[in-house]
Amino acid sequence: MVSFLEFINANFKLVSALAYFALVGLLAWFHLKFATRQEHEQLSDKFSGMEKQLSKVESDIKHLPTKEEVHRLDRTLSGLTETINATQEGINRLERKTDLLLENELRND
Repeated sequence: MVSFLEFINANFKLVSALAYFALVGLLAWFHLKFATRQEHEQLSDKFSGMEKQLSKVESDIKHLPTKEEVHRLDRTLSGLTETINATQEGINRLERKTDLLLENELRND
């Protein structure tokens, strides 16, 4: 222990210069590694904005139909399309029959 203290006492300028450079290097590393207060505040503001957007999207998603509901709606619409087509065919047949009856009535008069 005494020889260590003698070494420091004899080479104080060298030891203090090494300690100074080590401290400067540590501070430079901190500066590169960690964000400044301004950058941190900007990121915090950006993150809070993203949290608001996320909560808005989550609330909007709650109102959207589920996969099963969309599938059920698709089946219902397919059934309605078939029903409308069948009804249209019936109306067309009825229209033809009505035209034939009207022609027949006009001929008989």
